[in-house]
Amino acid sequence: MDAAATSFDFSRALGVALILLSSGVILIVALRAFKKPEKPRAKWGLLVAFGILPLGLLLVSDAILLGQMKEVTFCGSCHPMEPFVKSFGDPADSTLAAVHAKRHLIPHRQCYTCHTDYALMGDVKAKLRGLRHLYAYYTSDNQKRPKLYSPYPNANCLQCHAGAAKYEESPTHQTISEELKKGETSCLDCHGPAHPGGGEGSSE
Repeated sequence: MDAAATSFDFSRALGVALILLSSGVILIVALRAFKKPEKPRAKWGLLVAFGILPLGLLLVSDAILLGQMKEVTFCGSCHPMEPFVKSFGDPADSTLAAVHAKRHLIPHRQCYTCHTDYALMGDVKAKLRGLRHLYAYYTSDNQKRPKLYSPYPNANCLQCHAGAAKYEESPTHQTISEELKKGETSCLDCHGPAHPGGGEGSSE
């Protein structure tokens, strides 16, 4: 088992343990407070149980559990995503994601790096989409190949490639530079497919 998988399993177990522990504390404090709600001690107990403790749990959960959503291991934990993750290590795979991984262009958190929009709310949106995928995985019997919710933004590619000598010196890039910046032409039109099976430019 690799280090990423071990870290993911440990974080998940720790998160579940914290949730159970906090739930137990909240229940005990609440039961005691409701017996004599008029006492100041009871009010403070309720504040801790239903205000401070849940907020602290939320912050810890974000740091531990949601932080693991950035790892490739998290993406590969769902069956429909297995072909995507396996392609990273396939020497014969020539898809865009596999090439980036094999050339070590993105050494860590490859899925998250490419699928997080580089904007103020980029991280939040990426995590919400991840939770949406997770919800669909556990509530649907029809495990189809996942699709993007919207066309893949060129800005995610240009964040790294724009300004690089190889990119800027390309006659093709020079010709359609403005189209790429405006999203009128997709990078994937020429450089796709990004993953096995293609279709990354389509929306759901």
